[in-house]
Amino acid sequence: MRTKELKAIKKKIEELREHINRYIEYPDIFEEELLTTSRQLDKYINEYMRRSMPS
Repeated sequence: MRTKELKAIKKKIEELREHINRYIEYPDIFEEELLTTSRQLDKYINEYMRRSMPS
């Protein structure tokens, strides 16, 4: 179960990174999207780190 959750979070992190890479090409146009996606990415990275730590 835990491995499944970590894989799902990791997949979401990869998707968000792809979005950021697209948005960064035109930061003036996608400023809000960059900020929103960056916050989401931070949230998922923190969640991944928290869940991957031994209990």
